[in-house]
Amino acid sequence: MTTKKIFITVTVAALAGMLMGGIFGLIAGKLAPEFFRHFIPWQEVEPVGFATFCGATVGVVLGGGLGCFGVILQVFFGDKKKTAEETTLK
Repeated sequence: MTTKKIFITVTVAALAGMLMGGIFGLIAGKLAPEFFRHFIPWQEVEPVGFATFCGATVGVVLGGGLGCFGVILQVFFGDKKKTAEETTLK
């Protein structure tokens, strides 16, 4: 894999995680706003916004990590496949 392809894969995975985490946080903040009031250190912030921000932040971290794991698997199994093709007789 090229460096450009690795960068794009991890970035797209992180952005997808941010989108899904933000949507999850938005829905969780609307369903249970009192739950998030316990975690907010200052009271001027809305619980829905705080939940959305936290969900998007965690989504970026987990999505990026999943993208990195996918790249590692691709490199590992791509090398195995390449070595198997090289060993066949022509």
